[in-house]
Amino acid sequence: MDYKKHFFLGVVTALLVGCFSLGQAQAHDPHDVVQQVELSPSYQQDQTMYLLVRGNFLKSRDGGTTWQRQVQGLDHRGPMTAFAIGATEPQHLYLTTEGDGVYESENGGEGWQRINQGLPELALDRVAVSTTDADQVFVTGHDGNVYRRDGDSWTLALATEQPVGAIATAATHIIVGDQQGQLYQSKDGGKTWSTLGSTDSAITSISLAPDPNTFWVGTEGQGVLTTTDGGQTLTALNQGLPETNIQDLVSANTPGSRDFTLYGSTANEGVFYFSGDSWQPVDRGLTKTPQADKMGYAHFTDLAISPSFNQDGTVLASGFNGLFKTTNQGDDWTQLDTLPGDIPMALALSPDYATDNTLVAVTYVGEAYMSANGGDSWTPMAQGLELPFFTDQFEPIERNDDPRRFQSLAFSPNYGQDKTLFATILNNGVLRYTQNKGWKLQRFEGWERALAIAPSPNYGQDKTVFVGTQAGRVYRSDNGGKSFKKMSELGRHVGNESPFMVVSPNYGQDKTVFMTGAEGVYKTTDGGRSWTAMMAPDQFQSRLKLKLAISPNYGADQTLWLGSDDGLFETRDGGDTWNLVASTIYGDHPYIEAVAVSPSYGDDQTLFVSARGTGLVKSTDGGRTFTPLGDATVPLAIVNNFEYGAMPLVLSPNYGQDQTLFGFGAVTGEIFKSIDGGERWTTTRLPDAKIFADHSNYQYSTLNQAQFFVHIYQKALLKMGLACIAGLICYGFLSTITQFIQKTTWLRRPMRMGAATVVTGLAIAVLFV
Repeated sequence: MDYKKHFFLGVVTALLVGCFSLGQAQAHDPHDVVQQVELSPSYQQDQTMYLLVRGNFLKSRDGGTTWQRQVQGLDHRGPMTAFAIGATEPQHLYLTTEGDGVYESENGGEGWQRINQGLPELALDRVAVSTTDADQVFVTGHDGNVYRRDGDSWTLALATEQPVGAIATAATHIIVGDQQGQLYQSKDGGKTWSTLGSTDSAITSISLAPDPNTFWVGTEGQGVLTTTDGGQTLTALNQGLPETNIQDLVSANTPGSRDFTLYGSTANEGVFYFSGDSWQPVDRGLTKTPQADKMGYAHFTDLAISPSFNQDGTVLASGFNGLFKTTNQGDDWTQLDTLPGDIPMALALSPDYATDNTLVAVTYVGEAYMSANGGDSWTPMAQGLELPFFTDQFEPIERNDDPRRFQSLAFSPNYGQDKTLFATILNNGVLRYTQNKGWKLQRFEGWERALAIAPSPNYGQDKTVFVGTQAGRVYRSDNGGKSFKKMSELGRHVGNESPFMVVSPNYGQDKTVFMTGAEGVYKTTDGGRSWTAMMAPDQFQSRLKLKLAISPNYGADQTLWLGSDDGLFETRDGGDTWNLVASTIYGDHPYIEAVAVSPSYGDDQTLFVSARGTGLVKSTDGGRTFTPLGDATVPLAIVNNFEYGAMPLVLSPNYGQDQTLFGFGAVTGEIFKSIDGGERWTTTRLPDAKIFADHSNYQYSTLNQAQFFVHIYQKALLKMGLACIAGLICYGFLSTITQFIQKTTWLRRPMRMGAATVVTGLAIAVLFV
């Protein structure tokens, strides 16, 4: 009997029957929101623009091609809400916040200081600057009221009964509209006010014409209203508008005439241009994302028009899906990259950095890089990060749907021998990397989000790895991260970020791990089976953005530090008591962005702290006193409103000898490095490879596609294999039986094939239904 031929025929038969029984999965869609954009009054000369995006203040000097994050002096805890530029002094900026009052910059946003003297409330929504005097500033309170800056102090200019929806200025002429639809006017710089007409809908925007009696009002439900008699009467101007939810209005006039250009944005339909008697859509190139609808956000919001519009035709439009620019008066739009996917999210150094100079950086979306020369150059670590391994499908996806969003990163403490490192992704994924094999993705059975990872310092012997999740669950692996077991559940982490985990350097003896969570800091001394909350409720209350750092000499000094958005804490008794660390450098209650401890702390007592707005400070006496370091404009801080999972400041394991630090926090792929203990910093940039950015055009090899096929359809292939085995068994059984049937030889094979096909089909029906 020819068994090889029979086996081949059986496999072909089974595959032909079951090749169409395979399924697919869906992907997730992140979001990105631009709050406000403004162009410099000298834009034609300096190409400068400013942006508020996801709570980050950015500046571009090249028309939006590249952006720099502005941080010096911005020590705010609450969100930034609005900003304005002095028309007569382009370097003079004002910024309002939700809870921290007003900030002022006199150098184009490079440095800021608070100016809250006399201001009775610090939760502010809007700011406007006179077009003729950069020192004449108005801000609006969260619940109403307009304040005017007089010299160095603020005074109440207008008491409104409703929150202000819009404010516009032209010299000493100020128009205010509230969310009840009432308009107010001042013609003497805000000293006296009169009531104008009102609308039946909340006012969202006001744009002034060269004629002081003419202006336009955008509303939430009545569309655009116009007046030519100083606001006494308002007339609808909605011809051509498909919706009446107006988000912004901007205008430009032709120099030396009363001719004007008017643009408007609506919440859902895009940008429109007023042609003289009706509105015309100018939306070619503008894009939307369904997630705006899911989350209840407007698709389009703020507009900005170039002061030299008649020469350069430049308008900017912002919204939920990003920032768009036109240089041809709206004929077409181009999307600008403001918070690109290559923002660094985690950085780790090899435990053998002194000899191998190896470090790894991962980005917000989809890319990992390794450097073997201390960050001078980088090599993509692409193997295993191909999209089908994450989406379980071949089909290309939209760029914003990419699920490969990195969170945390850690080298195996035994990296010199096992060449292994670990990473987590935002949504339910642990990645394990080994040299020459690439990345392997492991999912948890239950859905987990915002994961932190921490290997045991004794990993070479115990193969132990801990994972903590945003939901407060703790997992442990005792086989090098190949599988994880849920150990305990502590309660959901406060805020939208990963917990922080640190493992005792003496874990092999004390089995101690610390993790941030719902009640501050938790501690286990039995390898994660049971945990105890270690902070008093009054110490933890209202404090967010928790970050843990542990002394390398913990076995002897029992010391840890906890950074928060409201101060730095320390414990010197293993977490039993915590004390607030005060400092004349950054104050008693700074917003702590990062804490890093010298690996030689037992000898040098060196501690680094990055404080919001202040920059980097250093202590050489265990945190009792601090000295400012380097350049405070270097952003050693996770980009605001990104779900952080890693410390943005990392010291070399050989710091005592090489004085090397690395950090990140820019809105581009920049990594910062210092080799003199933080005094001076150089910048290296991750490659602009974007290996898998355009998945629809990327060509995978035949071997890659075969790997993807096996990965995506592994369950189906297993079932198919079982069905094939059933068919083969049937075929072999009938081959034996038919030897004794006295029929012509040519009938035996069709009988066996038919029976095997029926059995295979029945097996497939049972397994797949």
